Amino acid sequence: MTEANYHVKNLTINGVPRRIIGTPETSLLTVIRDQLKMTGTKRGCDHGQCGVCNVIMNGKVVRSCITKWKNVPEYAQITTIEGIGTPENLHALQWAFIVCGAIQCGFCTPGFITAGKALLDSNPNPTREDVRDWYSKNWMACRCTGYVQVVDAVMKAAAILRGEEKIEDLAKMYKPGDSIWNSKYPRPSAVYKATGLWDFGDDDRLKLPEEFLFAYPFALEGVRHAKVNKIDVSEAEKMPGVYKIVTYKDIKANKGTNRIRGQVGCPSVTTDGWERRIMVEEGDKIRQWGECLAIVCADTETNARAAADKIKVDYEPLPELIDIYQAKAADAVKVYDEIDGIDGMPNAFNKRMFTKGADPKEDLDKAPYVVEDEFYSSRQPHMVLETDCGYAYYDEEGRVTLATKSICVYRHQMMIARGVGIAPSKIRVIQNNMGASFGYKVAPTNEPYLAIALVACQRPVYMRINMKEHNIRTPKRSPFLMHIRVGADKSGRLIGAEQTWWVDHGPYSESSNDLTNKGGQFFFSPYAYANMRATGYTCFSNHRWSAAFRAYGAPQTYWGCETAMDMLAEKCGI
Repeated sequence: MTEANYHVKNLTINGVPRRIIGTPETSLLTVIRDQLKMTGTKRGCDHGQCGVCNVIMNGKVVRSCITKWKNVPEYAQITTIEGIGTPENLHALQWAFIVCGAIQCGFCTPGFITAGKALLDSNPNPTREDVRDWYSKNWMACRCTGYVQVVDAVMKAAAILRGEEKIEDLAKMYKPGDSIWNSKYPRPSAVYKATGLWDFGDDDRLKLPEEFLFAYPFALEGVRHAKVNKIDVSEAEKMPGVYKIVTYKDIKANKGTNRIRGQVGCPSVTTDGWERRIMVEEGDKIRQWGECLAIVCADTETNARAAADKIKVDYEPLPELIDIYQAKAADAVKVYDEIDGIDGMPNAFNKRMFTKGADPKEDLDKAPYVVEDEFYSSRQPHMVLETDCGYAYYDEEGRVTLATKSICVYRHQMMIARGVGIAPSKIRVIQNNMGASFGYKVAPTNEPYLAIALVACQRPVYMRINMKEHNIRTPKRSPFLMHIRVGADKSGRLIGAEQTWWVDHGPYSESSNDLTNKGGQFFFSPYAYANMRATGYTCFSNHRWSAAFRAYGAPQTYWGCETAMDMLAEKCGI
């Protein structure tokens, strides 16, 4: 690079004069986080959509992830969350967010508080509608709170700044020994989240020793179903900064099975739960978009991604099953045409039956009011604002230590051990401070990749995928296709119900049996009726595999049943 590739700017950041050098296309967020090591401002979507990176520049809220360094004015005045208050000297907004319960995971909190301060600086007496409009205008998103508490907090802070209310001592809001239930006891971590001092996984990255490599899991974009003939990493290995490119061969060399145990746990299932591969092998199949074929381990993320672009994969496209109608069709291709010597395992690999009282068929045939229809719930991403990230190293006892967003640290230890070829006692999983999960991290995602990259490289590694990759590669809420028949007598009393439902669970059986059970357990469960028959099927497809999501199976079933109930009530004239 020549001298012209760098822009030198004199700025005032949080009241401190700074002279900072950056490349023109670098984002202000990268300058703040990576160069100045101010990690209170978070990296979320990187496309200006979520607002977690908001800072104040010359009195205006800006999304620092899409603000290029070349567009930052000379002598700009910039305020980040670190410049608003400290644990010992909280700003009114920070205190209000704590006491109003507006902080849960805390990943979006710095962006909300920073944007909120700009609002109160310009409008000291906002209405609730003003607050909501302001956050909408400045692209702020929160996936935890539901926003009511956030608006409460801004209104309380405004009252404090106007002198109408006072800040109370947080330490005096709860007396040790009293019941926390129904008290004003603040969340213990909230003061650090409100001041930007609570480190999440990507904040840890900037504080790791220099020996850590960046590990990037490579996948073929847009390919959902294909036979892989050859994975050629030879050109990628020669790229600048590449330390090693890890493939399934490294798992085999470590005597791993390259499989993840999926907790099926029911004799009605026709798979043993070991069908999920860690990495795609030559001669095997890609079964969903985003399956890992290699892990590029390099000195920087930029070099790792550049090297990944040089990986060549020879593959044969296969028909893709991208919805439940295709997957359950009698002539559908098999997602698993060969698995552990079993040829042609059916796509509908699980059947669950539920009964209550007598068979309602005859009563429904004669019922004066009947609704019979199909209901198809949506596949839903968890849409966490912190993408999947984590790191791996050998601890003081020589254990493979994985610091990730895992919410099932012991389960993940057991699920990946045989697959990566490491005894469970030699694996330690640590849950990082986490920018939400909502259930997706019941499933292991980056844990096996981190483990095998560490073993293969014998160097500690860090891994983070971007928001697009996160939403493609992490598990989702399974759609349910529900055929529901329900009837009522002349007085509008339920006389019985029938259901057949199919769960689109993607290509892995992991956690599927319990999920499928919910379709029967929650079927019209809020209502009193005597007779029911219900049969559920779990199907493999080439869509994204599924894991837990808030309420886990109940939303799909309740949505179908409540919609059918509304339709029945209309027929009854109720």
